Amino acid sequence: MCMQKVKKACQVHVTKPLNKENKTAEELFATRNEQLHKEAKEWLMRTTENCTLLSVFIATVAFAAAYTVPGGPDQNTGIPILNCKPFFVVFIVADVISLTLALTSVACMGLFKTVSKACGNESQPESDTQSSQQTADPGAEV
Repeated sequence: MCMQKVKKACQVHVTKPLNKENKTAEELFATRNEQLHKEAKEWLMRTTENCTLLSVFIATVAFAAAYTVPGGPDQNTGIPILNCKPFFVVFIVADVISLTLALTSVACMGLFKTVSKACGNESQPESDTQSSQQTADPGAEV
């Protein structure tokens, strides 16, 4: 993504020339920042795991709070004692919102993790992919 910003900011003649090692600016950028890219991916995966754990904890607490309402239920009818009080309504709305957002967060983190694992092997720069295609088909015109 950073290289795309550089491409937009620079003239074409700045990004296409080759250096002494026959590398374009994009290839040079990719090789020099490969370790930083790996560290960033690892950090992102750890952060995702920690956020998922926190979201599951919040969802657990919100779910438990829904079953143990403040004031308790009426012994005869089972309806909460504080049913018509305004703070009870605020509690119920806040509990529903927190449970919904926590479960949405868990689902999104799981989706992110699945997608990032599936795309993990496809993170080669475009220039590497193009050069490997050229070497795979030596009869193709360049």
